[in-house]
Amino acid sequence: MLTPPPTPTLPPDTRTRILDLAEELLLERGFNAFSYQHLAKELGVKPAAIHYHYPSKDDLGTAIVARQLRRLRKWRDLPRVADLPPAAQFEALLAVYDTHLGHERRVCLFGALAADFRTLPAPMQAELRTFNRELTEWLAQVLAVGRATGTLRFVGSPAAKAAQVLTTLAGALQVARVHDETPFQVIVGQLRLELLP
Repeated sequence: MLTPPPTPTLPPDTRTRILDLAEELLLERGFNAFSYQHLAKELGVKPAAIHYHYPSKDDLGTAIVARQLRRLRKWRDLPRVADLPPAAQFEALLAVYDTHLGHERRVCLFGALAADFRTLPAPMQAELRTFNRELTEWLAQVLAVGRATGTLRFVGSPAAKAAQVLTTLAGALQVARVHDETPFQVIVGQLRLELLP
């Protein structure tokens, strides 16, 4: 029997390429440190092509955060995450942050945008708040179930511990950017010592 030829992989469309590059620049430099000129030059298109897909940088920034929010929702609902016991879900979260570290010590979305939050457009601020709230609520639920089943330990409310863990991870990525990955690994190791019995 003949094997059918592989299905060709289509290159991403222009809109996706713009969004991908803008996200990369946002995580590397910050939202206020790149322009449509940077994007156009890197993509080999005219700035008008970018404006066609994203009329303003506000639209582009909001689209980046909205896409990250969709990714978060998809990730947390994946059976390989949702069906795990709490301690393994916590480890899955740590793996996400470790992935950021592996991408040239890139910071997370929240870490990249928090310092510039007051300069961000209102719709982008709203999306970032939703992203942060949903991630915090998810982790708080994981922590609550983990404590109830004896697989995670901590003092205080699950919501407060979730906020502490997430800000610690965001900060650890920032420190790794300044130094190397060693402080990040030390900080993550400390989180494991505090949370895992």
